[in-house]
Amino acid sequence: MTCDNVLSVKVVTAGGEFLTARETENQDLFWGVRGGGGNFGVATEFQYRLHEVGPVLAGTIYYPGSKVREVLRFYRDYVTAVPDELTTMFVFIAASPAPFHHTLLHGSPVAAIHVCYAGSLEAGEKAVKPLRELGPPIEDTVKVMPYVALQSMLDPGSPPGLGNYWKSAYLRELSDEAIEVFSAFSGNNTSLLTQVHLHHLGGAVQRAAEDVMAFSHRDARFVLNIVTKWRDLRASERHIQWTREFEAAMRPFSTGGVYVNFLGEEGEERVRAAYGPSKYLRLAALKDKYDPANVFRLNQNIRPAAPPR
Repeated sequence: MTCDNVLSVKVVTAGGEFLTARETENQDLFWGVRGGGGNFGVATEFQYRLHEVGPVLAGTIYYPGSKVREVLRFYRDYVTAVPDELTTMFVFIAASPAPFHHTLLHGSPVAAIHVCYAGSLEAGEKAVKPLRELGPPIEDTVKVMPYVALQSMLDPGSPPGLGNYWKSAYLRELSDEAIEVFSAFSGNNTSLLTQVHLHHLGGAVQRAAEDVMAFSHRDARFVLNIVTKWRDLRASERHIQWTREFEAAMRPFSTGGVYVNFLGEEGEERVRAAYGPSKYLRLAALKDKYDPANVFRLNQNIRPAAPPR
């Protein structure tokens, strides 16, 4: 996680104080800003640990949308044994994107796996090989590219001017029952622009101690993000309702938590779910110390523990 690599943060508090938060100074604030966001002040400067990343093996492998169950069952087992250097994301795409080289399937639903291998290219080819042998895929765009090219690769999928609504949850696992619910809702989507993402976790994320910072739910295996998009804003309520029903149907497989950066305007209960009960109480006490009047409230807000003074 990016916050695992933060070494210090300079913060201007609501009271106008200039503070430096790090392991040896204002440790409580340093704990809180790594996951608690802008609830405690304005961050004016970061110091963080960099990792050199050369060319990466990255891109997307596509499969027919009709095989979503088969691909998900494979993916569930595949990610349990991948090396740390490989990060993946499963995506159900309601209509295959343009340009899409497989013209016979253009516009049809597809299941896709995005990959990035940051390490030896030879080892990367070996790690990605099982994905290429599954199916076989209908399209394979994985190639060597600069890391910055990977970072902008998915931008065309989010053009301006669309209606957008999303719901998210951490998943304990990807059971057969969860795959069935996921597949049923994906195949019954209300918009051809919709995408449903499953980010696989593990590796360095799970090796860091849970209590070392405010960021939470390191034991989750996957992050589900239902990303609904549409053009006709008159149909917004229908798309929003589908998204909510999908997330609700996946709750039995959730840890009960949610990634705070995937939250919309969902209320205090969901903000609490992003941290869990004990961490939220600790964050509320920090809020009371550094921002008792809740000046910094236009966010996923953590309320002060005590009434404003």
